[in-house]
Amino acid sequence: MSRTHVAFSLLVFAACEGGFNRNDGSVKVVDPDAIEQDTPAVTPNDVSGDAAPAPTCDTGREYVGFGGANLAFDRVPGEVGEESRQPRPFTALASEFTRVLGAAPPMLAGSESTFGTVPARWHVEPTFSAVSVFTTYRIAFQGCLTHTAQPAKFGVMPTETTARAECATWSERFWMRKALGPELDACVKVVTQDAVVETSARRRWAYGCAATLASADFLTF
Repeated sequence: MSRTHVAFSLLVFAACEGGFNRNDGSVKVVDPDAIEQDTPAVTPNDVSGDAAPAPTCDTGREYVGFGGANLAFDRVPGEVGEESRQPRPFTALASEFTRVLGAAPPMLAGSESTFGTVPARWHVEPTFSAVSVFTTYRIAFQGCLTHTAQPAKFGVMPTETTARAECATWSERFWMRKALGPELDACVKVVTQDAVVETSARRRWAYGCAATLASADFLTF
């Protein structure tokens, strides 16, 4: 199986009960026989009061220009979550690979141009392309081959059970969060099915490791 096939397989990869305590802190004595009469019936669709406004991002500071004109008059409030999932810049990848694998893969050092070289003292918002994503997968695979070279557990062919356990460990370590069920299923599929033609157990494990590393949860923040 080619790395391209595995890579594309990856990419397709408090309510309170009231009645006894008043707001002033005093206690109201309630007759148990009268609770049913005192409590009005409430249906699931019974909504009182105005609905809470949808949360939005901070619109930021406004500035006044010449003639008292508001320079931010045409600023559009952003939605919550609009700025999430920003690609990590290339300069951050080396430290992230070192954090999760113990060392940055050698291929990473010569791949800066693939991710877009940023001139000194400039900031360019990083973006991903098919080339940079595939390059990241190749870099991750190289690092994962080193990662799976030593522990004895990676010398044994993965099973559904062992693959799921290791995929859970990888996701929590690489993504800094626990993987959801479908995410674990995708990782297990790479290790136990997509890379099944590999005769080396360590390479099969490395494919799953690289698939987890080349995902959006590792490449973005």
